[in-house]
Amino acid sequence: MVDETPAILSLLKKQAEDRYITLAAAQKIALQNSTTLASVESLALQHSILPLRYKRNGLNSAEQLTLFKSTVAIIGCGGLGGRNAEILSRIGVGHLILTDPDIFSESNLNRQMFCTADNLGQEKVTVLERELQKINPALDTSLHCNHFDRSSILRADTVIDALDSAEARKELATLCQKEDIPLVHGAVNGWYGQLGVDNRTNSIINTLYQRTDGKTTAPRVVPMTVALIATMQATEACKLLLGKGTTIDKGWLQCDLYNGDFEVIEA
Repeated sequence: MVDETPAILSLLKKQAEDRYITLAAAQKIALQNSTTLASVESLALQHSILPLRYKRNGLNSAEQLTLFKSTVAIIGCGGLGGRNAEILSRIGVGHLILTDPDIFSESNLNRQMFCTADNLGQEKVTVLERELQKINPALDTSLHCNHFDRSSILRADTVIDALDSAEARKELATLCQKEDIPLVHGAVNGWYGQLGVDNRTNSIINTLYQRTDGKTTAPRVVPMTVALIATMQATEACKLLLGKGTTIDKGWLQCDLYNGDFEVIEA
């Protein structure tokens, strides 16, 4: 088989302006060479050519390549999960594993990023995949329209906890600890939210949810709290992927948007 990489690289260098390649130019190169946009952009990043849509990220090509090669599993694709997926696709994470057994319902419209009047009744993971491709056509997605299991996180570098059940969160945390994958936890209730990074050494989830009675009550959720906590989850996930660590691995952050209070609680 003939190695077409030199020819593609030559085209990239010719089309790049000031070390940036436009989406249209990259797509044209992929089409001309019967390959994928992801392959073209991967090659570009390896040679310090940045896709133009990442210019304002302020990351260098090595950091963008790290994100491009990374996999994040998002468990729960509603309010927190949908916004995490949107942010991570925009910043350039290359692979998202999306897991959720649910469909969009009318009560989701107040806060869930990709829920619209037109897609009520549709599978959340399917809608997310379709809409995320419009944001980042190079994004690779894996869909699990079911309750999460080991296959939902197996290839992930980081996992996002966007669940709404204490028991499910504890189950996910146990699974992630067995696979030694950091879990970025987020939860919201009304104007209040919390954030933490669970791993083998701290077991934040078990600390937060020591006592559960098995009953699940749907919390009040305003969109501002969801947007804030999801943004902070995506931030921590990217820091972990880029090897920058996290400042909240020994406790968790509590947020009270109504009173403007933010406090880090030591575990």
